Amino acid sequence: MTELSALTGDDLDLILDTPGVVMKGAIVADGHKNALAFLKEVTAGAKEFRAAQRHENAFVKAVATKLRERGTDPESDDRELPFTDEAMTQALKQAEAAAALLRERADAADADAYSAWLLQIATVIAESVKTKEAGFFSRKVAVTAGERVFLDQLARALGR
Repeated sequence: MTELSALTGDDLDLILDTPGVVMKGAIVADGHKNALAFLKEVTAGAKEFRAAQRHENAFVKAVATKLRERGTDPESDDRELPFTDEAMTQALKQAEAAAALLRERADAADADAYSAWLLQIATVIAESVKTKEAGFFSRKVAVTAGERVFLDQLARALGR
């Protein structure tokens, strides 16, 4: 098992900051600027962070616990709507870097569990708001085309 204490400095910051960055990227992936949807997505992400504190993988559990101890609460972290596409680009770059770091320095099982958790965060957020993609008379979809593209790109960045 990989100990979180084995990571220091920038490496530790990368591992701890990436889940929040992925959350922001997933929130903007649908392309909508709706405050109610934003709140639903942040709430879904926060629940996923709390659930990770009981994760079956000890490394993911340690990351989630450290985030809680550090005072990083995704629900209260950002009250502004992050509407730029830069959030998605940053999320993809940072997730790729974090996954590569863990593949080099961590147990394969821990690296895989962390990557799966990042993808789970994005998926839960994408599925948290049903959206009418094609306009008023269209039916609602759980994951928009933009969110699907982001999830696919994230999975590739994570090597999944």
